[in-house]
Amino acid sequence: MPEEAPIPPKRLSHYTTLEGLKGIVASGSLWASNASFLNDRAELIHALDASERAIGLLSSRKAQKAWAPMLREAFDELRDGRKADTFVACFCGDDDNLSQWRGYGGNVQGVSVTFDREALAKRLEKDHAKLRKVIYARISTASRLKNELVGELAELAKLEESSPDRNDSLRYNELVSRVSGLLPRFKHWGFRDEREWRFVLQKKVLNEDLSFRISENKMVPYIVIGNAEEPLPIKSVRVGPGSDQELTAKSIKAFLDAHGYNVKVTTSDVPFRP
Repeated sequence: MPEEAPIPPKRLSHYTTLEGLKGIVASGSLWASNASFLNDRAELIHALDASERAIGLLSSRKAQKAWAPMLREAFDELRDGRKADTFVACFCGDDDNLSQWRGYGGNVQGVSVTFDREALAKRLEKDHAKLRKVIYARISTASRLKNELVGELAELAKLEESSPDRNDSLRYNELVSRVSGLLPRFKHWGFRDEREWRFVLQKKVLNEDLSFRISENKMVPYIVIGNAEEPLPIKSVRVGPGSDQELTAKSIKAFLDAHGYNVKVTTSDVPFRP
């Protein structure tokens, strides 16, 4: 059975650039990126590499074994680059995390934007976004992926009972959707210091409703989530390592004040210089 859900922290921090912070505050929304184009495709491959072993573990029970051929086809399609209908917005349980700051490498000024988790989750309910803790694993990835698949197959079984006339195409598309939603939850043990949480949502998006952002060597499709009239539940902002953190903090404070956000702006205590 799936593992008991971990208790999320009261605050969640989103690491971004100054340009990203400006966009979040000015638009009152967040971006959720397509899971097939995450910053490090290796993290997607890590879960995919464990899929065959996970399917083997599932096959010990007759009811689950029946899904094995369709599961293999779904994982193969995702491995070959099929665009998953899975979007993620990434957060951390720590607003001053060395592993997160290192990701900016001195090329741009990083900041962490800290939100009230409960208020943010409520705001994202209309987008059907679900908060999930990233699972960091090495050898045990296949076993843990199998446990999560058991839960998803149980949900699919319920759908089968309520809608027994569903055709194979509908069954397969539902399976692919659920499988692609699992993959962003697994990363290699080497990334464990990131302490990452992700809002994951499944959504079929028309091409005209997609936006794109440039990230190094790729154009990443994303959707806007959390749009609302009221301000975002931002609790604080922290300035990452940089050349003049105090000046950066003052400029951010002026920007936030101008947009009606009376929140604390601090600088990183991490002894890291990009």
